Amino acid sequence: SVLAVVRPCAWGARRPRPRTEVSALRRPPPRVMAEQRPGCDYAALQAGPAADTPSGETSGKASFLAVTANLTVAGLGAGILSLPWAMAGASLIPSIVTVTVVMLLNGLTVMILVEAAERCQAFDLGALLRHIPGKRGTFVQWVCNTFTFGSMMLCLSSYIVVIADSLQPFALDYFAGGNVHDDGSAVLWWKVRAPLLVLSALGVLPLCFLDQQHLSFSSTLGIIVNILMLFIVFAIYEIRGTSPDCCIVGFSKGTVTMFSTMMQCAIIQMCVLPMYEELEGRTPRRFRLAVVISFTFLTVLFSTFSAAAYFAFGPDVMPNVIENFPWSVKGALSRLLIVMAIGAAYPVLLTAITAPVRHWEHHRFRGRCRPVNVVTLLVVIASAVIASAFSQLGPLNDINGALQVACFIGVIPGFSGIYFIDRRAFWWKGLMVLLIIGSVAATVAGLIYTGNDPARLSKVCTWFAVPT
Repeated sequence: SVLAVVRPCAWGARRPRPRTEVSALRRPPPRVMAEQRPGCDYAALQAGPAADTPSGETSGKASFLAVTANLTVAGLGAGILSLPWAMAGASLIPSIVTVTVVMLLNGLTVMILVEAAERCQAFDLGALLRHIPGKRGTFVQWVCNTFTFGSMMLCLSSYIVVIADSLQPFALDYFAGGNVHDDGSAVLWWKVRAPLLVLSALGVLPLCFLDQQHLSFSSTLGIIVNILMLFIVFAIYEIRGTSPDCCIVGFSKGTVTMFSTMMQCAIIQMCVLPMYEELEGRTPRRFRLAVVISFTFLTVLFSTFSAAAYFAFGPDVMPNVIENFPWSVKGALSRLLIVMAIGAAYPVLLTAITAPVRHWEHHRFRGRCRPVNVVTLLVVIASAVIASAFSQLGPLNDINGALQVACFIGVIPGFSGIYFIDRRAFWWKGLMVLLIIGSVAATVAGLIYTGNDPARLSKVCTWFAVPT
């Protein structure tokens, strides 16, 4: 039967209650629940989990290296450009500690979702949360879908903003011979900014129709580009030296901003299940290795890039660090590299929106119609329209990162860990509840404490770097 080859969900693994308790809770028996929710055999967990065996015919077609590259480039979007700005309000060592903690927390929650997805054979967050019984499942699914769509639209819009910001100096230099600067006028917006937003959307559109295996090429390119960007920042730092008033150790509310901005970089939970679905010979253990490799690389890159840029440009570093780059050969090359890196990351994050449509399309039309292509086109257009309303990257990343924490670090992994992971110990459920509560608290703090406020940090800093 179909249920014989799929992975179970953990709800049915609980000890059966007496009939009076079941009746009092108005919960249908496990067999009825399994029939109502095909794809999760709740009673099958009595035989024990087997989540590290390949999924056979449902295994994907993307290689291990391709998925590892896609995981990496998903974190190399617009968020990394705001990390030096966030570090300017949090100081060096607390920022590096924050980067490490955030990456560990994201790695753990990603694996909770992957193990739950394998048990339920549900490979987008909405499909996974449908298996939570009762009204709680409906509520959590509604929250997930709302946050996923809203957060992804803000992320994709920030990518369009970065591409347009990087190309704008070239456009100003071409149209005005370098004698005109962006003064925010409506005429200049329609002549320069609006065409750049359209051009940015058209540039990423063809990549959005590729699958995970074919995206590995652009992902590898995006990784190489970010490494080159790091070397360019090192070169600028070597020329400029350490700027005055750079704080090594200090504690202020800017650490909260650093946490929120870092979450904007690291949260890719909405993308990992489509990646896992397409992994060749997929098992949670195999995907875990890809996560460890990817997140270790990202931790080192985030820490070194933000530290070098902060020390080079000082506390007044811009929310989009690319705006601090000089208009020179190195600056022009950096802007072009950023365009390539963001273009590579855009289609990877887009899968969080298109994956549910693709799954619905597969079951409804069996390949005879492709509504996912229409959705892809509409999302790209919408991201360009939303991008026209934003001019500052840092606050956008800060607020979006804070909003993502409650949903993608707390609510979704927490409920998945409670219902779908075979952990019967009280401490595990308590840990999941603590994860949900702590994430909601972090979101509230992130929305209250916005901005980096380097002036405040300079007053409480206990160890300043020596200017060179």
